[in-house]
Amino acid sequence: MKYYVLTLFPDLIRQITSTSILGRGVKSGAIEVETVNIRDFATRSSMRIDDYPYGGGAGIVMEPEPVYQAVRSVEEKLGRRPRVIYLTPQARVLDQTKVEELAREEELILLCGHYEGIDERVLEEVVTDYISIGDYVLTGGELGAAVIIDAVSRFIPGVLNNDESTQFESFQDNLLEYPHYTRPEEWHGRRVPEVLLSGNHEKIEEWRHEQSLIRTRERRPELLEKSFTVTGIWYGTDAARETAQSLTAQLSRYGTVLDYGRKKLQKMHRSFGPQDLLLLALPQEGQGEQTCITGLNSCPEEGLSERVAGSEKGLREKAAGSEERLQEKAAGPEKGLLEKAAGPEEGLQERAAGPKDGLREKAAGPEAKEMTFSERFRNLRGTSTPAVVLYGGDETQRQEAVKYLWESGFSVIEEVPCTDTYRTPEGCAGLSLKIRKKILQ
Repeated sequence: MKYYVLTLFPDLIRQITSTSILGRGVKSGAIEVETVNIRDFATRSSMRIDDYPYGGGAGIVMEPEPVYQAVRSVEEKLGRRPRVIYLTPQARVLDQTKVEELAREEELILLCGHYEGIDERVLEEVVTDYISIGDYVLTGGELGAAVIIDAVSRFIPGVLNNDESTQFESFQDNLLEYPHYTRPEEWHGRRVPEVLLSGNHEKIEEWRHEQSLIRTRERRPELLEKSFTVTGIWYGTDAARETAQSLTAQLSRYGTVLDYGRKKLQKMHRSFGPQDLLLLALPQEGQGEQTCITGLNSCPEEGLSERVAGSEKGLREKAAGSEERLQEKAAGPEKGLLEKAAGPEEGLQERAAGPKDGLREKAAGPEAKEMTFSERFRNLRGTSTPAVVLYGGDETQRQEAVKYLWESGFSVIEEVPCTDTYRTPEGCAGLSLKIRKKILQ
């Protein structure tokens, strides 16, 4: 990621981005920050780039031409027009979803106004995004630009030491983060909660989720209106399982993944509300176990054939070994041992063939006895529940799934074909962002 900051005070930006985590990111090359002094494009010999506003009033306004030329200088260097962000309180307040969206860009131009602002005509011509960092007024856009650089850079690989820090932190589930504790175990009579010392990771995750909900309800209750409980459902191929697991984990720290190939789950009545999000991963026709998101490429039929062949070979070897040992014993005067030698060989050969036939039947079984979608999900019900359908190449199956979900109280907000785009971590993150933007609208 490379940031171009258009400002009248480049030293301020340099100081902020040369220390701490941002400084390390710049030093490692994970991010680059280049300042462009708007004053260098002044059209007057006095180097002034501002003037009094038409219509009167207090303060002065930055002229359009120096700003325009500063933006054009970056565009000419890049050979294209990147997003140009103008920092202003007259805009939607920056949030985590917007931060993740910006992190997917290769370059960003951050335009910092000053005084009473910038001539409206140049803003209309060059700006692509208007962003505020809060409902208050600052003396200039430099601090807002620094906030964007800091927030966005956390999602750039190589900036943070722990990738999980960006995925699981405040606002990732639209919840505030749980409390944190470190040594000592007791301080000023206050002890670390016992569950955090237990080593039971499942209990710890439950406690953290509960604390996130409590803290959000107390401090930012409005966030709960856009907080969704994510459930991933899959059946059929390993590709569908990997798809459901990967996307659920990307969307929520506290999501659940269910295998609806299990009859026990099919029999359970399960209801979803408007604060739930259902992810349905259908079997991916013709892709075997090639996963939609994580890119695992193994074919179940090939794997099954290898296991069948291995079982058959091993059992034949055992059969041959038994035959040799029994024939040695049969060399004695007792004739009946030869008959016994033949018997185990026949039985073992039958056993060698048996697993092969059984595995082949098992491989063919699900296809022969495939349930309809409505039969499998007959006990699922939604109430204006947003749903996302991830499908393979079977168009009939997709249509049946979408039709049934709508009839059962779900609102299908996205139908996603599992293409190569979504078989990478970047593709998964992009799909996650797309879904979050839809449900947060």
